[in-house]
Amino acid sequence: MNNSHSVSRRSLLQALTGVGVGSLVFQRTLAAQVAEKGAITAEMIRQAEWVADLELSDEEREAIAKSLGGTLASAASIRKIAIDTDTAPAQVFRPDFFYEVADAETRDAQVVGDEAAKSLKPVQVAWSVNSSPRAMAEDELAFASITEQASLLAAKKISSRELTELYLGRLKKFDPLLKCVVTLLEEHALELAAASDQRRTEGRIRGVLDGIPWVAKDLIAMPPWKTTWGAEPFKDQVRPNTATVATRMQAEGAVVLAKVTLGALAWGDEWFGGMTRNPWNTDQGSSGSSAGSAASVAAGLATFALGSETLGSIVSPCRRCRTSGLRPTFGRVSRFGCMPLAWSMDKIGPIARHIDDLALVFASLIGTDGKDPSVVDRAFQWPLRRSLTDLTIGITGDSLNATEQAALDFLKSAGAKIQSIDLASEVPVDALSLMLGVEAAAVFESPFQADRKANYGLWSSTFRNAQFVTAIHFLQANRLRGQLITETQRKLSAVDFVIGGNDLTLTNLTGHPSLVVHCGSEEVRGKTLPGVIKLTAAAYREDILLHVGKAIQTALPPEPKSPVLTV
Repeated sequence: MNNSHSVSRRSLLQALTGVGVGSLVFQRTLAAQVAEKGAITAEMIRQAEWVADLELSDEEREAIAKSLGGTLASAASIRKIAIDTDTAPAQVFRPDFFYEVADAETRDAQVVGDEAAKSLKPVQVAWSVNSSPRAMAEDELAFASITEQASLLAAKKISSRELTELYLGRLKKFDPLLKCVVTLLEEHALELAAASDQRRTEGRIRGVLDGIPWVAKDLIAMPPWKTTWGAEPFKDQVRPNTATVATRMQAEGAVVLAKVTLGALAWGDEWFGGMTRNPWNTDQGSSGSSAGSAASVAAGLATFALGSETLGSIVSPCRRCRTSGLRPTFGRVSRFGCMPLAWSMDKIGPIARHIDDLALVFASLIGTDGKDPSVVDRAFQWPLRRSLTDLTIGITGDSLNATEQAALDFLKSAGAKIQSIDLASEVPVDALSLMLGVEAAAVFESPFQADRKANYGLWSSTFRNAQFVTAIHFLQANRLRGQLITETQRKLSAVDFVIGGNDLTLTNLTGHPSLVVHCGSEEVRGKTLPGVIKLTAAAYREDILLHVGKAIQTALPPEPKSPVLTV
């Protein structure tokens, strides 16, 4: 065979997978023969099927042998073109259709949620500042809420520059312990703070976030600074486009302090600089992948952070670091300019210490931008005016932790109703998670094939294994996923929210929102720490989650308020 038709073992494996032939054993057996003899024959296929305990007809063997050459050539022509990670596939995941199907099916039988949440009404957010805020010591100010800091700024008891310098000092002091900073943006942050102070002097502030410091998970592109994705092969990378969420924060006047850590390619808390630490227990990793975002907020190194979640990357580190975070409904926040991991699962959301703060930041992030085709416009109102006595709480069969039970007791005492809910499905939820691996392998195929020995953190085996998922298998999984989304929306719409539950895989596949609230306290190995609860709701019901989360956090304030860090 000439060079244009020669086949490698790897390319043959991919071709066999592409045409859906046989098992992994069959594919590897045939690939080994071709690698040795340099040609594909019907006899080779016969021997391979015997090893794999398959049975094909002579006609099938001849047809497969003949078609593989064309399949390999097609795959090779596609692989010659390097595809940048910002290039999304032509298929767009839109779970809103399946949400609406479920709502239509249940609308006459149940209250399916606020109809305004499905309309295209504008975002409505009310906020006010305290005209006579009390002065705060630096350690207290570092853990203050957005509205508390905005009140101090408005009363000119502190400037944005002073607030920014406070957090920059804390980042420099505690980063050697926590390993949460990838790139400190000190000079840029001070410039933004000075500009905010000038706007305030001239009476033209942009909103409640003007002058408030924050940190960005380092998969959010902000040229000319590096966006490393936490992985050694990309540690000097500068992306060409500013992420929409970064643009929106800048438009609000917020002051970005640093790009903070994520586990390599958004898995875990290990990045090329080490392991990001949990501020409440620095012997322990902060979990991930929004490792630096959660650790920074919990340690009082910024007022708030932006993180992302594909399969637990906001919920998990917020639980570990005992802070609060919102994973929005899929499609509410643009991912443009953020590292894709799985186009049909990635979500960007805020992490903060105060539930009000999550609401204010979320309101500034949502809405279409003409750049992420998955994003839909839905209304959001804050604060929400609704009595706790009108709410119905869903309880699954999963056990509640002590703080979740305390929160449930509070809500029951306030008059909320309880209803059992079963989120179990005949659809094999764990089996559908293969979509994450396949999409991630497609995102990173070009760099992975160019250098398979590079350090991709925990991802290398997934990138290899995903090559053996057939197109038919992937599409059948997606068909079942549509069924799962409709089914889950129907169940969640029967209640206002669910407290607790082991549903991370399920709700990340279906795109439903979850809120982590740190509140109350619990004893862990003889040490008193803030407790953590998780709330989940039907699509676009972030307003309910935040409303209930604020009520719980107000009634059960987290104690202690801040970790003790020693450097």
